[in-house]
Amino acid sequence: MDLIEFLSEFQLEAGEKLDLIASQLLRLERDTSDLQPVREMFLAAHTIKGGAAMMRLTEVEALAHAVEDLLSAIRDQQQPMDAAAADLLFQAIDRLRALIADASAASVGAEPDADLLAFAAGLRAGATAPAPSGPRRAIVVDDSPTVRALHKMLLEDAGYSVDVYADGHTAVTRAMAERLDLVVASVQSEALGGFELASALRHTDIAVVLTSTDPTADMSRRATAAGAKALVRKGSLRDSDLQSVLG
Repeated sequence: MDLIEFLSEFQLEAGEKLDLIASQLLRLERDTSDLQPVREMFLAAHTIKGGAAMMRLTEVEALAHAVEDLLSAIRDQQQPMDAAAADLLFQAIDRLRALIADASAASVGAEPDADLLAFAAGLRAGATAPAPSGPRRAIVVDDSPTVRALHKMLLEDAGYSVDVYADGHTAVTRAMAERLDLVVASVQSEALGGFELASALRHTDIAVVLTSTDPTADMSRRATAAGAKALVRKGSLRDSDLQSVLG
């Protein structure tokens, strides 16, 4: 049996498991006290994850694993099964269905992209992640050491604990690994620009503010479309502006 035949069988079985998850999720929405649907959804997600791992469909495996983790938290009553959690799970089902339908020989071993990993991180954080203790945490991304230092100073004056980086890839990695409140990134950053970074983090609860030396109306529209909270001129971060961005 060749790879394409294996892949076809996986797609068929995974599609059936996704249908099961969707039906059990609807059942659970009608009665959140009954945890049997959660257990069935968990087993279905686990089956998809295992099949994807065997096929080396790393994107499917990563997302199915995140779904499994969220369902495990709900099953163990560490995470409430509320409307926000249900919405996350429905989004995950849609994304898994698309990934599985589009899977091909070229998908084998492909590295998950930043947007997928950020969404998976949001699933693991849960729909109602606990509020962080201590100071608010922020990352500054800019290829200019001078601008990084200036924005760090402004954010620290506003009460943030701040780390600075020259490229957006590091910011996305940090955002997936730990709790952050804010990312301030230049649209001209190297490696991963601000617009791409905002898009990668749009499924998380991290606020993204983009900066530019010459912000324009077109840039503001692009920033909003990418998921950023605001576009401001470099060096113009004020506490009042941040309060309005973060609510």
